[in-house]
Amino acid sequence: MQVTDELEAYMVALLPKRDRVLARLEKEAEAEGIPIVGPLEGAFLRLLVSLVGARQILELGTATGYSGIWLLGGTVGGHLTTFETDPERAARARVNFAEAQLQQAANVVEQDAIHGVEALDARFDVCFIDLINSFGSEDVTERAFQACLAKLRPGGLLLADNALRQGEVPQPASQQARNAARYNQLVATSARLEGLVVAIRDGLSVARVKD
Repeated sequence: MQVTDELEAYMVALLPKRDRVLARLEKEAEAEGIPIVGPLEGAFLRLLVSLVGARQILELGTATGYSGIWLLGGTVGGHLTTFETDPERAARARVNFAEAQLQQAANVVEQDAIHGVEALDARFDVCFIDLINSFGSEDVTERAFQACLAKLRPGGLLLADNALRQGEVPQPASQQARNAARYNQLVATSARLEGLVVAIRDGLSVARVKD
């Protein structure tokens, strides 16, 4: 069944009212064409984080901090390490985290995400990859996958947005679709993971690191 605009509006209406910061970021994203996960996927991310009792979260692709606020909302005293290469967006995200009273919980790192993750000496409960559309090749996509998987604890969650790439993944022609298809294949064939793609928004890959 196709999720129509009417059905999506119905599902969004069932969600609790977003706080002032999230509501503002949604309006700004629509007005400025900023890609965000949206309220349905945001609420799902928050639920997943809460279900695994996550405290340490890793994010690749901060943008304006919208998804990071949702992710931190699923924690109790949690911490987010998030990577963003655009200085303007990084600064904007810091302002938004501060307005959401999360300035102490969110560390916005202005660095290439893959290099940054590979250099981290830490383990995480959840990793959210929001850069599949931005990677330059399938090889870069695989490198990001391997880097994030190496930083996750047993029982941790590996999440990735845009896993369906607007329905193009069965016959991927664009680089974005080839990235998504490669990522999905990596999850499906990894002996360390159990996962699936959830058809929410543009597709969310959800995988758990086996104990």
